[in-house]
Amino acid sequence: MRCLAPIRNAARLALVLLPLLAPTVFAQTTLQIHDIMTALPNSPYLGQSVSVSGIVVGVMNTGGFYFSEPSTSWDSLVATAEGMPVFYASAADNPSCAVVGNIVTVVGTVTNTTALTAADTPGTGITPTSCTVTGTGTMTQSINLSSVLTTFGDALKYTGMAASNTSFYAIAPTTGTLTETSETVTSNGQFWATLGANTTTNNHLFRTAGIAADEYKPTTAPSTVATWSGNPQRILIDTTTFGGSPVDITVGQAITCTVPSGITLGATTGIGLIDYTRGYSRLLIFKSTTCSVTGTIAPTTSAAADSTHFHVGTLDLNRFYSPTGPVAVTAAAYQTRLTKAALAIVDSLGSPDILSLQEVQDLATLTDLATAVNTLAGTTYVPYLTPGPDTSSLNLGFLVNSKTVVTDSVKQLEASATYTNSTGTAVLWERPPLVLNAEFVRTGKNYPVSVFNVHLTPRDNIGDATLGPDIRLHRAAQAADLSSLVQTYQTAGSNVVVAGNFNAFQFNDGYVDVLGVVTGSPAAASAVTLYQATSTTAALTNFTTQVASTSQYNYIERGNAESIEHILASATVPDTSTASASLASYVSAVTQPHFTADFAATNANSPTTPAGLTPHDGFVTAFLIPPVPTTASISATAVNFGSVNLGSSATQTLTITNTTTFTSTVNVTNVAISGTNATDFTQTNTCAALTEGATCTVTLTFTPTALGARTGLLTVTTDSTSNPTLTATLTGTGTTALAISPTALSFGNVDLGTTSAAQTVTLTNYTSVAIPLSSIAITGDFAETTTCGTSLPALGTCTFAVTFTPTVTGARTGTLTINNAVTVSLTGNGVDFTIAFSPTTGATVAGESVTPNLVLTPIAGYSANVALTCTDAASGSTCTPATGTAALSTANTLAVAITTTAQYTVIGYTGATPVLWIVLLTTLSGAILFFSIRRTRHLPKLAALVIILSLISLPITGCSDKLPSTNANPTLPGSYTYTISATDGTLTHTATYTLTVTAK
Repeated sequence: MRCLAPIRNAARLALVLLPLLAPTVFAQTTLQIHDIMTALPNSPYLGQSVSVSGIVVGVMNTGGFYFSEPSTSWDSLVATAEGMPVFYASAADNPSCAVVGNIVTVVGTVTNTTALTAADTPGTGITPTSCTVTGTGTMTQSINLSSVLTTFGDALKYTGMAASNTSFYAIAPTTGTLTETSETVTSNGQFWATLGANTTTNNHLFRTAGIAADEYKPTTAPSTVATWSGNPQRILIDTTTFGGSPVDITVGQAITCTVPSGITLGATTGIGLIDYTRGYSRLLIFKSTTCSVTGTIAPTTSAAADSTHFHVGTLDLNRFYSPTGPVAVTAAAYQTRLTKAALAIVDSLGSPDILSLQEVQDLATLTDLATAVNTLAGTTYVPYLTPGPDTSSLNLGFLVNSKTVVTDSVKQLEASATYTNSTGTAVLWERPPLVLNAEFVRTGKNYPVSVFNVHLTPRDNIGDATLGPDIRLHRAAQAADLSSLVQTYQTAGSNVVVAGNFNAFQFNDGYVDVLGVVTGSPAAASAVTLYQATSTTAALTNFTTQVASTSQYNYIERGNAESIEHILASATVPDTSTASASLASYVSAVTQPHFTADFAATNANSPTTPAGLTPHDGFVTAFLIPPVPTTASISATAVNFGSVNLGSSATQTLTITNTTTFTSTVNVTNVAISGTNATDFTQTNTCAALTEGATCTVTLTFTPTALGARTGLLTVTTDSTSNPTLTATLTGTGTTALAISPTALSFGNVDLGTTSAAQTVTLTNYTSVAIPLSSIAITGDFAETTTCGTSLPALGTCTFAVTFTPTVTGARTGTLTINNAVTVSLTGNGVDFTIAFSPTTGATVAGESVTPNLVLTPIAGYSANVALTCTDAASGSTCTPATGTAALSTANTLAVAITTTAQYTVIGYTGATPVLWIVLLTTLSGAILFFSIRRTRHLPKLAALVIILSLISLPITGCSDKLPSTNANPTLPGSYTYTISATDGTLTHTATYTLTVTAK
């Protein structure tokens, strides 16, 4: 509950004037105003008795006045203020000296308005003991606020100084004083504004997560607690406190003020004075200032009723009393409020099917409101209200449209619940939650919901050092209890809606994360002063978060737009028999109406508009009516066709049934087959629209296209809300009526390039009909011949002769396939060997022999005996391997003996005669003699030479003239090739050896 009346503000301004009741303990000090108003809020003279003089520049109709230094006495220090307030409890207590333009001397105690301020920013002034007029004068200077409103307390240094700014933009409407018996409001001319326009934020300043900079941060808060700036740029414009006429303004409008000429006393420039006595910036507009309002009021946002949705709304009616209530409002005032409330419900909230209302006096009052709405809009609202323990006689109630909703029960919960605070046990709920169990009407089967109407205790004083801990405990206990209640209902299968005034934001406020606890996602302990665990295991959706960010507000507090009324709904499916999806998923529209929070409080006086009815805008959510929860079934989820011969088919059927137990239709929209071997399966069906209990048939056919296991998946798609997709796995095995034996042939080792002996396989037709042999294929190094022809008679047989001709060495594989149905696996191994001399050449003397090596190497597992033979082209020579047959399975080296024959039996004899030698020596001697005739002196030497040569020839000629014997088939000098052949009877390989023969 928020109170419009400023009476409490006036009471809070009343300070205890202790210096008037007891003698001061300080000596009186004569000072200038700026001597005192420095280092604020911690003036060096705080608590001391002072005497100070100045010009009275404004007299407050709430008590007290402002006086300022004459302009000629201002110092040059920005951090010092040149004006200050003098505190009096009320206007009746104002002294005679309090006249604008008087120069006065005030004696009193320097005091801070600690009890009235927000966190750490008290205002400073004088609690007077005397006030003496010493003359008259003017203050001719003013300051500009443009660079001031950036942090809280920044304006303290301009206290009592005139502001030269002339234009401001409203971020909250003008408030006023409510006379509750007549339900009328008198404007107080006060509203929050900024120096600049706020068009990008829809003319508002928004609260964000955490503790604001102008709120108290509890000592128990973690150092990491969430905080935010608090929007220090806002300032309260007060058009009446200095006696001026009230200005009524709506959010989004601007005010422009001017100072008329001809002022001879007091402030002659500036439109008003800066004030900080309430812990925040105020601009007190001078009585002489003229102000005008400009700008167009933004149109209100409203919800619209329709027949394809069901709507749930909430609205805090703010102390909605009748003439019989604790506040005896007049009959006329009551009728005005009924009219305004009906307009709000119909025109702004769109006549929700279920409306949660807070702060209504009793059932009779709610009945009157239902009548007013029904009369206005032709609706059929039925009221429900259960009184609770609230001492103000304000309760929670529902208006339910009986045409669209069937009410099953309305029950108040937790009326006797308690919690523990610092003083002991206390009542948990002033206004206990009220639960409506109802059904939205729909064809076939109604949709059940449980709607919680809630109103949590307000945040007032939540950061206060004394009151704050208990307020935080209270709010945490309510959030925990509500979380437990909601989860209990969800666990029992209820589709839950929670609608009401939570007095909490859609985010963590840094004190207690109320909405986080209720929805199931509380802020971490490191981000909040008092952590509270949640019992909500099935999350709730808060639809405030789905509103456009610049419209997320339904209440404005001290210039900050905020959402405190919310609607939550189950984000899971508690009961699939009521719907196939969560209630939250059916939300198609959320509407944040704006019909009153932005408008001046004096609108309460007009019966033709809903504005002014309450400071709360309410909230509306539109849900699509969930489809009736139909069900369908399939008679089997797996179909096995067993073994089916290739070329044959098998058929089975499935039944699709509408299993819904009430009047309904399930439409079969598609039947399809997919999967690995989908083409082996086909279907036909009789399915279309199935009424309650009706069936249709799907006929399935399996025609295998290959041997072995074949699989597929049947999918039947319906519009059933519970099981729209029905499936059945399809399996079968492709077989054949042909058989072959054996099913594998192995040819072992076969020499490379040669053809193996044929092996035979037999094909048998076990059926009573002839089978065409449409396809016979063989792969690899294999070949076949067959007796089968193009068709195999019933119960007949035929054969295939298969041979293997390896084209390369090593393992070879292939397949014989008949009709793509029966196969024979074929294997064989191509083998070979190599031979080579080592070395491949040599040399010898005729009559000598050589023995080169012959290397035999098997390839790819070759294993056989090979016969070795050698041929040559040389006479008198032989070539003989060490063995005529070699067993070859591993590498083998053999010696080959090669012999030659000399020409003579004496090896090395060349065949020259003694006569030849004699002729040679005689010729040589004759030549020497011829040349010596000319040199007779050398004759003795030459004679000696002839004798020596003759002696040499004697052994050459021998002792006789008989020659050595010759061989009949000698190996003459030359180059000869020897060829070794190796054969296993199939493969033959050769190697050659080249021998060079010489004679001595």
